[in-house]
Amino acid sequence: MIVHIKTVGTLKSLEEGVNPFSLEVLEGTTVSKIINRLNLKDWEIGFIQINGTRATKESIIQDQDELTLIAPLVGG
Repeated sequence: MIVHIKTVGTLKSLEEGVNPFSLEVLEGTTVSKIINRLNLKDWEIGFIQINGTRATKESIIQDQDELTLIAPLVGG
């Protein structure tokens, strides 16, 4: 299966110039497994969407889904 990943905020460094980029994953893969595969920490993800709808780390990815990972907002 292919999942298209779009990153927003400080996570944009993962894109390597392409937005979204794609990963091949196994059927039944969760968002959490993708986050781990990308070597991200839980605190680096502020908001998750699948195909424009809010999702959680336990959400299961389907073939051709667009997963959007948004960094938490920071300020000071």
